[in-house]
Amino acid sequence: MSSEEEIREKIRKLEEALVEGRISEETYRELKAKYEAELERLRGEWVEVKTPKPAGAPPRVSAESLGDLFNKALDFVKENPVVLVPPILGGIIGVVIMRAIGLSTLGMPGLGRLGPRFAPPGPGYQPEVPPSVLGALGLALLGMILVLVIDMIFNGWLIAMVKQGLTGEVVDLGSSFNVALSKAVPIIAASILVGIIVGIGFLLCVIPGIIAWILLALTLQAVVVDDYGPVDALKASYEVAKNNFFDVLIIVIGQVIISAIVSIVPYLGFILSAAVSGFFAVLLTIFYVARKTPTAAVSI
Repeated sequence: MSSEEEIREKIRKLEEALVEGRISEETYRELKAKYEAELERLRGEWVEVKTPKPAGAPPRVSAESLGDLFNKALDFVKENPVVLVPPILGGIIGVVIMRAIGLSTLGMPGLGRLGPRFAPPGPGYQPEVPPSVLGALGLALLGMILVLVIDMIFNGWLIAMVKQGLTGEVVDLGSSFNVALSKAVPIIAASILVGIIVGIGFLLCVIPGIIAWILLALTLQAVVVDDYGPVDALKASYEVAKNNFFDVLIIVIGQVIISAIVSIVPYLGFILSAAVSGFFAVLLTIFYVARKTPTAAVSI
């Protein structure tokens, strides 16, 4: 069917032909009436298509299924295997730190005499905690905090790389790491808030903790992808996960089960577990981008 502009052009040429005497007035009127009728019909169809739906009508959204997003995550990792560097590297650094702390703790004097020191010989005895034990505990605590911070930043690093790929940029280790560092404060703050909320949920009862874990599973994605602050990132994760609760639940449970299975593989279990965690972080990022708005789409 001709467009409106084409029909108007035909009418204009028809008028020129009448003025130049190339057609009779009768032919001019007949053709003009035909073109105008076609123009009116075209306008009527355009109005019907463009008329908005009545208020309250459910939007028609073509959403990709969880299976489609899973396949896209697989394709993304295949095309950009470098995206698994942050989780694997972060895991290696964490093991090195904790192993170093463990060796230094074992080497401190007095640890082998904890039993006798804490056995009260009589009434009124106050057990004495050796300074070496306090130092070991403090060192272990600092090491755990350092490992957690590295894990948070490296998660942000991976998400930044996924964002690069989804927006058509080159997936680059250096620039994505700089992005993660620039967002270090909101990443750490948001992670701490998630940990507190989920921890309180588990203390109250296991089920509230699991629900909070699911609802806040996309918090870091909101920080890195959409530049949200910690509190707004919690809200964004809540809104997306609330509307896609069972899909997020499946993703989280799948990660836990598969990570647990591969972690028992001799020698390679640690690396495989880190790679699995990295893949599911990719999947959650793609999922967040696809589901955060009704019209969002992921292009890989």
